[in-house]
Amino acid sequence: MGAFGMSSDSRDCEQTKIVEVEKIVRINSTPDPKDFKVIKRILVNDYPIYWVKYPGVKNYEGNKILMYPRFFNEDLIKDRMDPHFFDKGDSPIARFEPTKYGLELAIKLALNL
Repeated sequence: MGAFGMSSDSRDCEQTKIVEVEKIVRINSTPDPKDFKVIKRILVNDYPIYWVKYPGVKNYEGNKILMYPRFFNEDLIKDRMDPHFFDKGDSPIARFEPTKYGLELAIKLALNL
């Protein structure tokens, strides 16, 4: 190897490899809290758990599993159910993937709280 950056290493002469990078495009499909359909509602250990569908939402086909606090006043979400977490009194305490397994996890959590 030369003292001024010159190299006799054969790897310096290799061709540059071109690698294709997959671009992931996120679809903005925020649920409308006033446009929802309750698919399933269960009460486990006094924790309400809802399987909800939001029309027009792309991820998980709009399905969400939401868990609310123990002894939650469900009248607060009768006409408006926002799946996001926030400080107001009608926020869920947990969300789960909308699958059979996600529902099982929600039930296990409610039973163990």
